Amino acid sequence: MAANEHGWIGYGAGDNSHLTDEQRQMVEDRIRERQEQRGGLLGIVEVYVYEHGCHQQVNFPYGSLLGVETDASVISEMVARASAELGNWR
Repeated sequence: MAANEHGWIGYGAGDNSHLTDEQRQMVEDRIRERQEQRGGLLGIVEVYVYEHGCHQQVNFPYGSLLGVETDASVISEMVARASAELGNWR
């Protein structure tokens, strides 16, 4: 956890016992708000980039809203969304 003069609090996985109750509640509220805004996980799109090519795959971890039985056109829409987001990466 790191806080700076601007009031930003960063928190990674692990023990958060060093936070005050107020800081802990603020972090937990922000995490919950982001999860609600994003909605459920559809799946994971991964692209491994090598010197001489790429390998792409789609995974559906436990709890994903989509799965291997999902219609291919729906999975393609998910991959297109992921591709568009990568296009915005800086």
